[in-house]
Amino acid sequence: MSFHPLPDRAIGLPLVFTLALCLLFAGLALHGPSPLLAQVPEEFSISGHAVNGTAGGSVPGNLPVDLHAIDGLAGRVATYNATTDDEGAFSFEGIAPIPGGSYVLVMDFDGMRYSSLLEGDEVGSPVSLEVFETTDDLAVVEIQRQAMILADVDQTNREIRALEVLSLSNNSDRTLLPELTNITNPADINFLRFSLPEGAGELSVQSTLPGGDTIPMGTGFAVTAPVPPGEQQVTYTYKFPYEGDSVEFSQRLIQGADLYQVLAPVSLSQIQVSPLEAMPRVDVEGTPYLVWEGRDIPRRQGVVLQFSQLPQPGLGTIIWQEISGVDLWLTGIPLILGVALAALLLYGWMRGQRVAAPITIDNDAPAQRRRQSLVQAIAVLDDRFEQGLVEERDYQQRRSELMQHVRQATPGCPGGE
Repeated sequence: MSFHPLPDRAIGLPLVFTLALCLLFAGLALHGPSPLLAQVPEEFSISGHAVNGTAGGSVPGNLPVDLHAIDGLAGRVATYNATTDDEGAFSFEGIAPIPGGSYVLVMDFDGMRYSSLLEGDEVGSPVSLEVFETTDDLAVVEIQRQAMILADVDQTNREIRALEVLSLSNNSDRTLLPELTNITNPADINFLRFSLPEGAGELSVQSTLPGGDTIPMGTGFAVTAPVPPGEQQVTYTYKFPYEGDSVEFSQRLIQGADLYQVLAPVSLSQIQVSPLEAMPRVDVEGTPYLVWEGRDIPRRQGVVLQFSQLPQPGLGTIIWQEISGVDLWLTGIPLILGVALAALLLYGWMRGQRVAAPITIDNDAPAQRRRQSLVQAIAVLDDRFEQGLVEERDYQQRRSELMQHVRQATPGCPGGE
């Protein structure tokens, strides 16, 4: 332990303050430390067992266990290490207490990481960390309920924003550990998969599952996280477009569903959802919702949802979308440009008619400059004839006249200078 001296300015402290300090230290010497100064935290220990929750499973002995002491206020984490004995017992010694902190046990077993949060009285009493053997059989997972909530319908842009909430469970005593490498055909896929409507975007996925990734797959996505025994939840949001007043969505329900529901706020009371059965309205946190549902949907059978009588944009919005959409640029703008080009051609033809008078040549100009001017005039005349701005009879007559002047301005040519 190190001590830092007082700065020099402390020498000038008033005498009264100095005497007070002397009396304080004298009192400490006679009566012992003050209760406030004596509150130095003592170290403690945490002990417990790692238990295999799979019937007939091996004891998780001789395996490392970590304890993470998390100080949320200071933003620090202290890690303690231990190893289970042959019976799965472990103990952590010399743990510094953290007021208001939390403690997390972590252990890897059979390719899966398990953790347990210790709170309150659990910190000072023997704890139990349960682990499981693994399986690759997706059938251990059941979807108890899946609800699609139409959170918002943007009638101006014809888009629906949806939230889907799934309650799933693994009722076995083994953790589903997906196979991510040796997949030779679709039947080998053993991780959770979900469908999305055509054109869906802005997908956001959250779950209580440990780890794993969200990957695009087919017309939807997959979650590669392991599924330990017990209940879990998956939620995801997305938006998708519709045309006209209806849209179709093939909800495949690869894992099946005991109960599948679609909910919409009563403000969208004109919406119809088939082939699900309409149910009485429900109240969700003070907001009434329309409900359609189907029950006991087998795995991979799914349901083709048909949303009809969806809200439409107003007449003004439709007109604006029609005149400002992509089709305008593909068809309307070329048409306008074509009309403008025709007008320019007409103007050029009329102007050409006005300037079609016989060309006069300045015979007093030098011969070389006259010849260059004549050649340029012939080129302009040829262009106007090719564009249909000069009739052939006038074209031939004027070109002959210009060629005669060129010969006259070219030394060495018959009739030339």
